[in-house]
Amino acid sequence: MSEMRAAYVGAMASTPKAAAVPPVEVPRLPRGKVVKLPVVLNARAADYARIWIVNLVLTLLTLGLYLPWARVRSQRYFLRRTVVAGHGLDYHAPPASHLPRYGLVLALAAGVVGACLGSPLAGLLAFSMALAVAPLAVHTSLTQRMAHTSWAGRRLSFKGQFTAVYSALLMPLMGVLVAAWLTLAGATFHHPLWWVALGFVAALWLLGVPLFLWAYFHYRQGRLEMGPLRLWWQASPVAMVVLWARTAAWSVLVCGLVLGLSAVLLAALLWWQGPAHGAWWLGIMALSLAAVLAAVTPYVQARLQNLVWSKTGNRSLRFRSRLSVQGYVLLQVRHALLLVLTLGLYWPWAVVASRRMRTEALTVWARVDTEVLKAHWVPFAEARVGTAPKRRASA
Repeated sequence: MSEMRAAYVGAMASTPKAAAVPPVEVPRLPRGKVVKLPVVLNARAADYARIWIVNLVLTLLTLGLYLPWARVRSQRYFLRRTVVAGHGLDYHAPPASHLPRYGLVLALAAGVVGACLGSPLAGLLAFSMALAVAPLAVHTSLTQRMAHTSWAGRRLSFKGQFTAVYSALLMPLMGVLVAAWLTLAGATFHHPLWWVALGFVAALWLLGVPLFLWAYFHYRQGRLEMGPLRLWWQASPVAMVVLWARTAAWSVLVCGLVLGLSAVLLAALLWWQGPAHGAWWLGIMALSLAAVLAAVTPYVQARLQNLVWSKTGNRSLRFRSRLSVQGYVLLQVRHALLLVLTLGLYWPWAVVASRRMRTEALTVWARVDTEVLKAHWVPFAEARVGTAPKRRASA
């Protein structure tokens, strides 16, 4: 690898400036060699706790206006401590750049709430308009996040289009919209057919969730670019259906276990003090729901990460994710218990431990030398001012 790097650097140095145009294809390592590059997170919970406390206090004092600054501080802390191939990531977005998007979201939420206070029909119309704008917010968020994220001083990018994001999110948003209108019709006309139609639409929507997720990740992962390398997502819809079926089976198992433990707890309360008050019922229901979420949510997160990132890459560079599903679920259950016992003060430690486990489960499999890749990649500062020539993406 060192000989190849030296030869490449020497060739670039001896090339006249007029002909020093990098090739479209990034040179790969000889004889099909693959280098496995671990992803390391060097964050410390005590350091992040100080950032989290300041963010929380300032956000509360400013009634949420400090939220963009809080988000940028958190993003920078974690990205600057994420190291790949000896180089760290970074986040360059000024907090003020988030204000238009936050303002749009707040304006839409305020408009929907205000319209609902006027009449249900006006509220539903406002909700429909908000759903129509939602894909635009998703596209803007992805584009802005990647445009301000860099590795080794090189900017990442997201090459998406408005038509693509609307195609990816059209069906799930239409399902939500139809369900909302059917709910209003059922509440207004009091006819059972409206509720039957609502149940039918809800069932179809739930069955379509794996295809909705596949369309979204196909849009998101397939438009990421790392300098000259365009990434692709190669997962099939069948893989997402299998993941959804496993999640459904795990959810049924967890619900059964939680309901059994809740029944035992309720029986003990009835034996100890007689008829239970309404507060006891609500408390048991809330704990049961929290227990289900604490076990099911990390299961979905781990399965999704392994599927999404293990199928992302191209011929020169690929990702692999080996996040332990069982280990991640147990970690999140332990975090949930500690958050309850500490009244939420354990949150920074939970965030750092969770992020470290997810991050360090990733590995980059590269068939290109990182220094060669950097040489084909426009530095972040030059990309911002547009001083470097444009380079086409290679597969």
